[in-house]
Amino acid sequence: MRLIPTLLAAVSAMALVWLSMACARDRSAPGLYRSYCRRCHGAEGQGPDEPVKLYPYLNLLESPMVLRRDRAAVRQRIVEGHGPMPGFKRRLNPEELERLIDLTLRLPQSRRK
Repeated sequence: MRLIPTLLAAVSAMALVWLSMACARDRSAPGLYRSYCRRCHGAEGQGPDEPVKLYPYLNLLESPMVLRRDRAAVRQRIVEGHGPMPGFKRRLNPEELERLIDLTLRLPQSRRK
């Protein structure tokens, strides 16, 4: 009979550890990019290895809105999404959104160096 409370305590402790790890996720601009963008846009914004004909601007380094540094268009795309890209307005607070926009607009410049 003592096994059930002990097992319950162990499961609760594991759940607390998991929750604390999930909440401690890196919310810096690079951390946000890794969490939300890298899977489709590549580690450095270069897009997938194989071109995707329907979505040529998965490569952020060649995206017209990024190249012309159109902050409003990049913000709208991140907030609302486009095509298969989901919107992130519920996942990012305003400060995180601005950090991610800054990082996105710096991608082509950082690639040239």
